[in-house]
Amino acid sequence: MLSNDDRRALLERIEPLAAAFAGAGHRFFLVGGLVRDALLGHGLTGDIDITTDATPDQIAVLAAGWADTVWDQGKRFGTIGARRGSTTVEITTHRAESYDRGSRKPHVRFSDDVAMDLSRRDFTVNAMAIELPGWALLDPFDGMRDLADGVLRTPSSPEGLFADDPLRMLRAARFSAQLSLVATPELVAAVRSSRARLAIVSRERIEAELTKLLELPQPSAGVRFLEHTGLLGDLLPPWQHADAAVPAAALDDVAHLGDLVALRWAILLGPVCDEAGATRCLSALRCDNATRRKAAAILGAARALEAAAAAAGATVGTDHAAGRRLARQLVADHEPELDAAAASSAAWGRAVQEPFASGLAEVRAGEGASLRRLPIDGRRVMELLGTSGPAVGEALAWLRTQQIEHGPLDAERACELLTAWNQGREH
Repeated sequence: MLSNDDRRALLERIEPLAAAFAGAGHRFFLVGGLVRDALLGHGLTGDIDITTDATPDQIAVLAAGWADTVWDQGKRFGTIGARRGSTTVEITTHRAESYDRGSRKPHVRFSDDVAMDLSRRDFTVNAMAIELPGWALLDPFDGMRDLADGVLRTPSSPEGLFADDPLRMLRAARFSAQLSLVATPELVAAVRSSRARLAIVSRERIEAELTKLLELPQPSAGVRFLEHTGLLGDLLPPWQHADAAVPAAALDDVAHLGDLVALRWAILLGPVCDEAGATRCLSALRCDNATRRKAAAILGAARALEAAAAAAGATVGTDHAAGRRLARQLVADHEPELDAAAASSAAWGRAVQEPFASGLAEVRAGEGASLRRLPIDGRRVMELLGTSGPAVGEALAWLRTQQIEHGPLDAERACELLTAWNQGREH
């Protein structure tokens, strides 16, 4: 449970609010991730979610006496939001809703029974409550035991809960990874039989849940859950009939690299997609443009890296300069994505071998920054050669090939070479 210091810190923030509800004859329960994380010893984390037997109108009145700001956009679902200083809470009347099977929107029914409210939550580890002011733990579905045993289980029929809200199936994948929980056979079977229900969930909500999974330090268990239940193929169709192995374990090994979500998408899609296919998959999931572009760039860099390594391997012992040129071309074209590309290739069992890997590292360390840019720009070319239009682009392209061939140039040497090149063209 929470340490005494954490309890005091929480009470400093919300004790007057809890006292207001108790004084009006209403019960006041902390619920959600805060309770779960407290039981795990993680201290105060996440949002402050509260459930109560007070009605939404009563909540609004009581919250107004405590908060600087109150909002009621969620009132028809029983939720009132409030903020006092830096503390934000969401307070919801106990619910016992049912769902239309063609929609994720509930037919909201309120309840005065907290156990009924908890029974409608997604998993037992999230179906616990702490009542204030007495700090009594309410755990009607043995969520605390499931946390201790590493079990992911639903507080009521998983088929019913997934039918009501299919997004819970993706939350099962996330909690498997986030909390190191193993789903029960009944839960897995329910996901397999309920997969088609995800069709009623917006792509945006699905993408948001998958992004939360891929942002975790170690998402592999969640991806294996998606694969094991068939959800991975539903969400990423190229995996439906693929012979390749899903590189789930490799997703955990790249947490130290930047653009983590885009990299993990690239690792996931690389065995079954080229850049265009990956872009289509991520577009269908409504991933943002930056993520789509970055994932495609990583895949493009990985293909180029593997091709260059293979070409260099064919010249080992015969043409060291060729390997150097290939390394420079990679750096010039793909430097920002090369670390991610190397990690992706390794994830697919196609790690770049020596001596090309060492040669590439040497070029990146010694020449990388200069290879990414030319020492002079188009304006200087026009001044130097007295030309404009397509000829300027041609001159810059030629200069770039000289850097690939011979290494970085300074501005003076670049001007000398271009002058000689232009004179040769004129004659």
